[in-house]
Amino acid sequence: MDENLIISENNPELMNLLLGDELYIVHEQKWYANIAHDGNNKHRFLNVFAHQGANPIPAEDRDFFFRIITSIKNDKFSMDADGFAVVNAEAFPGLSWKNLEQVFSPRYCIFWGVDPIQFGINCKLNGGIVVNQCRILFTDPIGQIANDVEKKKRLWQIFQRMFDINKGS
Repeated sequence: MDENLIISENNPELMNLLLGDELYIVHEQKWYANIAHDGNNKHRFLNVFAHQGANPIPAEDRDFFFRIITSIKNDKFSMDADGFAVVNAEAFPGLSWKNLEQVFSPRYCIFWGVDPIQFGINCKLNGGIVVNQCRILFTDPIGQIANDVEKKKRLWQIFQRMFDINKGS
């Protein structure tokens, strides 16, 4: 125990001794006026990752991410680096969906291995939902998809519906 009777969060065993098994950790929401991101968001396509790295996209997944994202083409747009925004949610503790909506005004959003429930969005894995005219997808972490042919196929099928891509493409 610290001198001011504050139990360090690094000592959960002390919390358990004092409170028993009924310990609830509440993650408070925090508002960010500016959220560091990659991309210019021209097509209002938000991608949310969560990892310990400095860049929004995990370094080992950058090549696969750009290959799959730039394959998104329909009669309205052809996705490129100007068309999307990528955020590392790990760098913004307490980030909320309302905050993301305010900053990015997304029409499309993909949570790459990040459970959207922490943002107040109830969406199952490989499922989609529409929130305030934004099509949202919760999918596996990109590293898992890159190494699994079936997951790649399933993701591409979801992309075809999400972005209205002609299936003959």
